[in-house]
Amino acid sequence: MMKKITARGGFRLAEQFSKNGFSLIELLLYVAVISVVISAIVGFGSWAIQVGTKTKVNSEVVNNARLAMDTMVYEIKKAYSVYTPTSVFDTHPGQLSLEQLNVTTTESSSFVDFFLCGQALCLKREGALAITITNSQVRITNLIFKQLLNSTSAPSIQIMFSVSSLASSRPEATASLDLIGTANLRSY
Repeated sequence: MMKKITARGGFRLAEQFSKNGFSLIELLLYVAVISVVISAIVGFGSWAIQVGTKTKVNSEVVNNARLAMDTMVYEIKKAYSVYTPTSVFDTHPGQLSLEQLNVTTTESSSFVDFFLCGQALCLKREGALAITITNSQVRITNLIFKQLLNSTSAPSIQIMFSVSSLASSRPEATASLDLIGTANLRSY
């Protein structure tokens, strides 16, 4: 049996509560409050997962595009001429063939090619197998090279390409990026 302590109503409320229990309205109110809190937590968690996925996909596309552009610009700057019989300009899919000084063998020059192999950007050096510059998480959807003639003896090459994530039905798992860059060939 519960003792009644009346000092300022101390245990009266506890005694009354233990006799009566929860009313239906109180129970519904507690369930509603808990439901709102759980819904907010689940909604925030879902949003956080979507933002994380979008960030990861964007990062993958940007990193692959940067690596592809940097590699092509580096190789163009090392070249002293464009090998036009195998180069394809102003159309998709383009191909760029460069002639570079050969420092590893007795031949005076070697060739480097950039082209699409499937959905990836590939680089092929003379006498070696083609290697992919972009990884399997992205695809190149547009690759165009343009030869620009300028006042110097060495031409410039304009590179235009689009990189996108692999097709997905979820909007947070898609990203694309269009890049344009120009590099001058080395004049010897």
